[in-house]
Amino acid sequence: MIVPNKFTPLDKSILGKLSHIIVEGVDEISLPELLDMRLRKFIDIGEFVLALDVLFVIGRVEMDEKGIIKYVG
Repeated sequence: MIVPNKFTPLDKSILGKLSHIIVEGVDEISLPELLDMRLRKFIDIGEFVLALDVLFVIGRVEMDEKGIIKYVG
């Protein structure tokens, strides 16, 4: 579930899991390294990718052609 509601608590929604993708103290990280570090926080890879997409849409991350994720702002 993307957003919390009366059946889905915030920590089980994608909005609640966005913080799991942000690595403090790091300006950029490779996608495989981020997967290794954080995938266990998500139900499956689809949920991980959805959270990454949401961060991209709101302008918090950028990704280059080499698979390096850059944290913005």
